[in-house]
Amino acid sequence: MRDLNYALKQLCDRNRDGSNSTQRDRQRVLDRIGKLFCAVGTRAEGAARRRAKF
Repeated sequence: MRDLNYALKQLCDRNRDGSNSTQRDRQRVLDRIGKLFCAVGTRAEGAARRRAKF
């Protein structure tokens, strides 16, 4: 498993907000985003560096 995908999965496991279907949908979307970053060739340092800063 890619490091970014693993970090995003861990993020979902730690933050269990919403119903089971919401959690599953969120994990699927983040998994697709991680795969997209890898396909494009982006070198991600980790999930924490991808967060939006507000």
